[in-house]
Amino acid sequence: MVNATQSKRSFAQEVMAEPGGEVLYRCFSCGTCMATCLVRLENPDFNPRRILRMVMLNMREEVLGSPVIWLCSACDACYRRCPQDIHISDLMRAIRNIAIREGYEPPGPVAMVDEELCSACGVCVMACPYEAVKLAPVSGNGRAVAKVDKFLCMNCGICAAACPPGAIAIEGFANEEIISQMRADNWLSEGPRPRLLVFMCNWCLRAESERALLSQYPPNIRVIKAPCSGRIDPQFVLYALEAGADGVLVVGCQTGECHYKRGDYIRESRMGLLRTLFTQMGFADKRVRFEQISSSERGKFPRLVEEMVAELRDRGRG
Repeated sequence: MVNATQSKRSFAQEVMAEPGGEVLYRCFSCGTCMATCLVRLENPDFNPRRILRMVMLNMREEVLGSPVIWLCSACDACYRRCPQDIHISDLMRAIRNIAIREGYEPPGPVAMVDEELCSACGVCVMACPYEAVKLAPVSGNGRAVAKVDKFLCMNCGICAAACPPGAIAIEGFANEEIISQMRADNWLSEGPRPRLLVFMCNWCLRAESERALLSQYPPNIRVIKAPCSGRIDPQFVLYALEAGADGVLVVGCQTGECHYKRGDYIRESRMGLLRTLFTQMGFADKRVRFEQISSSERGKFPRLVEEMVAELRDRGRG
């Protein structure tokens, strides 16, 4: 629907009137953002250059109705390489602001809160990188629960891992679903040894050749992908070791390169507590490793897996 205000200005002018949209015409479509974007590894339809070009061509309905305008996670990996110093994430937010006012909604899943379990502790509010979670009253007795803004949530799962009572779930990555992957085919108790369980961030492998390796590992290696390493609950690691895994490898993005803005910092804080706990419990250091992979480190992931399997095998012989 086009109102009187819209009829007096172009779609490009609409976007430029939004906070962050004023830099639209600084973009000269060089494609650096497109070449850098991690989202394109998962969804080739996401092309920032094309989206901005469509805005400049006043293709209003085509842009606002496109599901890809909701995919930018504001990691700003493209900003560090953009010759025009443009925050593509700000431009995407400007476009989404218009889409929200026009009644469009993001197509993907968002974090879900079980209001019966929620204790309103507020940990999820502090953990969310997108300020998508707020505490809101649900009845006249003053009780509050966590509420997720579907327009801001990126489904990273950081809130789910942080939630003390386990009241938050992410579609496809709920606690029960992750544990089910760990236990499938009785792998934890009956799989070939040494059994190495790998938790890895969905975004830390950039090269297609390395991503292809994930389905080629022998049966003693099980890889579980998460939307962000910040989604990995320390309890998963403890459960795996108790249930029969010989070792656990947790792999995430290099600090400062997180696809979800600050999931790497949250992961490091959480895993730091786990390291302290392991020391107190007397776990062998070589049974658990926490590693980071930067965008420039090709070949590091398969090397980490190979090294840890060798260490576990040597430990078994000893």
